[in-house]
Amino acid sequence: MPSNREAAIRQVVGAYLDAWLRERDLARVLRWHAPQVSGFGTGGDEAAFTPEDVERVVGRDIEQVPEPFDYEVHREDVRLVTDEVALVMLVFDMLLDTRGQRVRLNGLRASLLLHRTDDGWRLEHLHGSFPASVHDADEPYPVKELEERAHVLERLVRERTHSLEAAQRRLERLATTDPLTGLHNRMKASEVLADEIRRAERHGGLLGAIMMDLDHFKPINDTLGHGRGDAVLTEVGRLIAARIRETDRAARWGGEEFLILCPQGDVVATSQLAEDLRRTLEATDFETGHALTASFGVAQLNPGESAEALVDRADRALYAAKNAGRNQVQGS
Repeated sequence: MPSNREAAIRQVVGAYLDAWLRERDLARVLRWHAPQVSGFGTGGDEAAFTPEDVERVVGRDIEQVPEPFDYEVHREDVRLVTDEVALVMLVFDMLLDTRGQRVRLNGLRASLLLHRTDDGWRLEHLHGSFPASVHDADEPYPVKELEERAHVLERLVRERTHSLEAAQRRLERLATTDPLTGLHNRMKASEVLADEIRRAERHGGLLGAIMMDLDHFKPINDTLGHGRGDAVLTEVGRLIAARIRETDRAARWGGEEFLILCPQGDVVATSQLAEDLRRTLEATDFETGHALTASFGVAQLNPGESAEALVDRADRALYAAKNAGRNQVQGS
């Protein structure tokens, strides 16, 4: 029995063939195409490397023969290359009544490469072929070579899949990373914080949190410009990443405010890290004309405490440090 995914793919292929052959509806055909669709038809000039080429070839086919085709699929093999990519190989017959003549084409073959998107499975590549007995010499892919070329298609699928996976990783980094500091952004930090709290609750572990805010940062932007301010934030992010443990997670919480999470860190160890960061920042020349300092608030997760409550306690400790004169660490 085919899986739900295979059944969904077969349904898409059937709907696509209906739109193209039985309905001869170009707009509906194009809706099943992925943005980067390509394909090879049965003639030497039907090598469509771009979506525009595909639209031209399909549109010409429908324009030249607008009458609907009937078809019967004899074999349909679905190969799930990955969870996101499928290769479908078809053998089918077509029957057409046109200009008072009945035309029957037997043993047609097609290979379809589909990619799962947010809108469902979409066609990325299509190759159609007549049997060897009727195809022309200039046919891009003669049928007699179709099985031999299956491994080539699978290799192309693997390469495309790797490319898609790399692009997905880049998008994920862009979506979760602060572009200036290279640290997590606030959205990602909130996810990490929730995960660390759940981990601490499951295993009875510790979790320390440091809220850090640069002192008197606004005058840097006002007097030296936002370019210098951005350079300072970039360097601060580098310094934080260099000083924390591999298991610690740091994020730009907003503006010149940073959140550092310390799994298995008690209040003493977390306060020591905050003090180390304070001294490092104070001793670093940021080329702003004066020393740059930061204030720190430290809190340790209490049993049953929510993420919001932990951050709020660290934030209140931070403002206690600000009110006490800045450039210091306060605990909650």
